Amino acid sequence: MIEAYSGESIRAAEQPLLDEGYGDVLMRRAALGLARGCEAQLRLANRRGLLGGTTAVLLVGSGNNGGDGLWAGAFLRRSGVKVVAILTGTRVHEQGLRALLARGGTALRLTDQDGGERELSDAVAAAHPVEVSRAVSLMADAHLIVDAVLGTGAQGGLRGTAAELVRAFTERQRDPAAARERRFPRIVACDLVSGVSTDTGEAPEPVLHAHATITFGGAKTGHVVSPGEQATGALTVVPIGIEDRLSDPAVHRLEPRDVLAAWPRPGATDTKYTRGVLGVVAGASSYPGAAIMCTQAAVNAGAGMVRFLGDSTTRGMVLARSPEVVCSDDQPWDVHVQAWLAGPGVVGDESQAARVQAIIEAQEPAVLDAGALDAAARSVVDAALGPHKILTPHAGELSQVFEWLHGFGVCDSTVERSEIEANPVHWAGEAARLTGATVLLKGASTVIASPVGRNGDACEDGNASGRDECLCLSIGHASPWLATAGSGDTLAGILGTVVAHVAEHPDALAVLGDWARGDGRWAAAAALGAGLHAVASRADGEGPVPPSVLAENVRAVLTRP
Repeated sequence: MIEAYSGESIRAAEQPLLDEGYGDVLMRRAALGLARGCEAQLRLANRRGLLGGTTAVLLVGSGNNGGDGLWAGAFLRRSGVKVVAILTGTRVHEQGLRALLARGGTALRLTDQDGGERELSDAVAAAHPVEVSRAVSLMADAHLIVDAVLGTGAQGGLRGTAAELVRAFTERQRDPAAARERRFPRIVACDLVSGVSTDTGEAPEPVLHAHATITFGGAKTGHVVSPGEQATGALTVVPIGIEDRLSDPAVHRLEPRDVLAAWPRPGATDTKYTRGVLGVVAGASSYPGAAIMCTQAAVNAGAGMVRFLGDSTTRGMVLARSPEVVCSDDQPWDVHVQAWLAGPGVVGDESQAARVQAIIEAQEPAVLDAGALDAAARSVVDAALGPHKILTPHAGELSQVFEWLHGFGVCDSTVERSEIEANPVHWAGEAARLTGATVLLKGASTVIASPVGRNGDACEDGNASGRDECLCLSIGHASPWLATAGSGDTLAGILGTVVAHVAEHPDALAVLGDWARGDGRWAAAAALGAGLHAVASRADGEGPVPPSVLAENVRAVLTRP
């Protein structure tokens, strides 16, 4: 599991050591780890796997992040790497610059596009000036680029000449001529890709997408949520001595091994009832496929029993695919289940819509997907849903949820889909706070936000006191081929299975951490379900994964030795 921290938490852990005069020690540790990561990337860039004769270009900002980069450059020089530092700011970490120059490195200072000059420190002014166009050529000809412009304390994206440089380089790399030359340097980000928000993962253009990021002390939120995660590349955390001082993580990232280790498995004395009975209200005569896919996924994920409620035609189709499913036209209050799944494919069916509403109002935990989301949003005006109700929107559906909440006066304004995609961790947390539900926001990285404290305990007023205090998890590693019709129905069935089990066994997921107890268990269940969905999406390698195959992959990954 990756524990990701806020920038404030990292800085608070560092400060006592800085006050005691250990700043240089922390920087040297960070720089040495960065240099080792750069060496690994250089070996990939050089077909012979050698460091001698390779070239690294450092993009160096004014702060300590630039200092880390300069010291790393000095260490690379000891390995025979040619190092050129391009100073992008008006100041520079002078000790790091001296170390690089003493080892035979080169320093250039970036000038404005129009040839103008800024007020520079003496150390920066002493460096030879270079225009953006020339700097781009140096970057393109290098084996490695180190992005050390902005660190965790920066606010907003790249600006000024640094932004011009990154934009020009990115455009050059996209040019067909560059593709024909087959020369693409490896890119390593120092601590965080410059311009990516430490705390939200927002990544306003221009952004220099990295092949690898070497970070220090602990992962940051921006590394494990979209869109920052997609710019991060392979993440390596280098210990520097602050790890024991870090406060509670802002985000828990479940890795595939965590998912498979924690997935509930039956014991010798379990029965179909103790494993969890899942009730499903999905599909209609117009959309029977949704019912087929979510029930099949629930069966393959290991539900003790699946009860399906729907019309006779859809029941027949469900039974044809999964004869173990118990089907009826009962109402939710007439059957006994541990948890519900409601919403996939119920659009336009009044009987199913009535069942959905009954499930929203019921005491049992529920996964509320697709056609149940609008009804859930409307129900918030009467009472908070509670963390045992799990909403599963994608960004467009969450925008619609906010529209309903705004219409009923629950929130001040609507939220566009583009805003949600730019900052999913913020808006998932906001939706959890406003609805009182656990929110699983689907996307390139799935974010789960729960209206409980970061330790999993319920807050006094039923909601987290602020978005920053919500329990937040993320899931990555899913194949982009999951962006296909029916994938969400399969996910819903998987989620329903684990939620039903957790309803019967409240401490089943405590192996993940104390935060997965109490009301935090619903967020843990949601993350586990999304994690299994992601693992199954890559079970057969990279390529199209029809939802029917995906459901079979779920069974396959759970039965591997």
